[in-house]
Amino acid sequence: MKNNQTFWGRQTKAGTYTTVITLVLLAVLVVVNLFVGALPKQYTVIDTTANDLYTLTEGTETSVKAIREPITLYYITTPSSEDAQLTTFLERFSSLNSLIALKKIDPTTHPTFLDAYTTDEVSENSVIVESERRFKLVDYFDIYLVEITDYMTYLQSGGAAGVSFSFAGESAITGALDFVTTDKLPTIYQLTGHGESELPATLATQLKQNNLALESLHLLTLTEMPADADCILINAPTADLQEHEASLLSAYLAQGGHLFLMTDYRFDPAACPNLRAITAQYGIEAEAGVVMEGSSNRYFQYPYFIIPEIGAHEITQELASQYPYVLIPAAHGLTLQENVRSSLNVSPLFTTSAKSFVTQPEGDKVSTLKPEGAEERSFVLGAAASETVDGGETKLVWLSGAQIQTETFNQYVSNGNYAYLQQMIDWMCEREQVITVPPIAIEESMLTVSELSANLIGTVIMAIIPLSFAVFGTVYWLKRRRR
Repeated sequence: MKNNQTFWGRQTKAGTYTTVITLVLLAVLVVVNLFVGALPKQYTVIDTTANDLYTLTEGTETSVKAIREPITLYYITTPSSEDAQLTTFLERFSSLNSLIALKKIDPTTHPTFLDAYTTDEVSENSVIVESERRFKLVDYFDIYLVEITDYMTYLQSGGAAGVSFSFAGESAITGALDFVTTDKLPTIYQLTGHGESELPATLATQLKQNNLALESLHLLTLTEMPADADCILINAPTADLQEHEASLLSAYLAQGGHLFLMTDYRFDPAACPNLRAITAQYGIEAEAGVVMEGSSNRYFQYPYFIIPEIGAHEITQELASQYPYVLIPAAHGLTLQENVRSSLNVSPLFTTSAKSFVTQPEGDKVSTLKPEGAEERSFVLGAAASETVDGGETKLVWLSGAQIQTETFNQYVSNGNYAYLQQMIDWMCEREQVITVPPIAIEESMLTVSELSANLIGTVIMAIIPLSFAVFGTVYWLKRRRR
């Protein structure tokens, strides 16, 4: 009888031990589940897209963490049409900074909410970014970009082909965050009346998304420059300034104004004496002709598609490591004066190799052959000048290859051209560098898991499976006990 009691006592102790261990493990799993659930989404939700569509760049994370005022992200969506990936993407912003709150607004249950922001129709899954200063509406189609690449194919397929999609959420949201927190919202005036070119739509959109207002300016009818002109842009002029215009622009620069000049190989210095006189005041002059790069590893496809050396300057120093290449096509040379006044600083931004030479175009035709007796030397293709004056600091940037802004050439260098153009404007407008992230092409379908599905999967993994093991262990113990 004593041996039988000893046997059952051991069985009972073993079963109790197993039960206690199982309960302890369950408790640990519950605690771990609660802890993981409380972690920021960037640590618990993995971006499974092949090109990291929803992963924030280091620069964005740094800028978001630096925000020091309350921000609210209003995500306008209904439960039935919520974009789970976009929700997670927005949660990444809020998890980086406790001052950023994400709130979902269902327009069907809050029908008057949008009235305080706009009278226009708002796309579903759009975002309103708001601070105590101001707000900005980021439309859904500013986040997911749709571009028709082949119109005929697009029409024939009923929209199923001939179209490309890209995700621009990071740039759109960071631009909105900058807009609602910045102390300065610069205005750029684009000079007209001299055959200037319009900015490409993609570049103009980027500038506007980075909170730069673009306005047109015709100087002939004015007696003074606009008081809010943070920068004057002259983009590929084909004619000279009138004396009245040159006088206004010279006075503007003398008082601490900012000029961004872009020209191309068609620019004739001899035909533009008034504009040439202005730039000469700041130590930069133009040379006629098309620069050909003589070093084969410093150009792309053709000797006049130049990949220049990037100079050391405040504009370039923060970008050089991230964007080591710039592509400047069809440029003429610039000459930097050697003996300038002591208060004036003139620096090259982009230069060719010492094997470069110049050819003269014949209409729109340009020979890539080196002319007999042509001098080989380095040419400046971009330069910056600055001078401290009573009204502030005068700044001038001149790029001699205006086609640097063409979207195709920008894509060849992975957004390098636009990044430097943005930084040049930011430098002239005297504001900190704005994070610019190019849209990411969406080339494959993505697996989207709803919040309900995610919760169900989490419940199965964190609760049902461990509980199943506990039940199995208990049943097994009872069977062993009855033997």
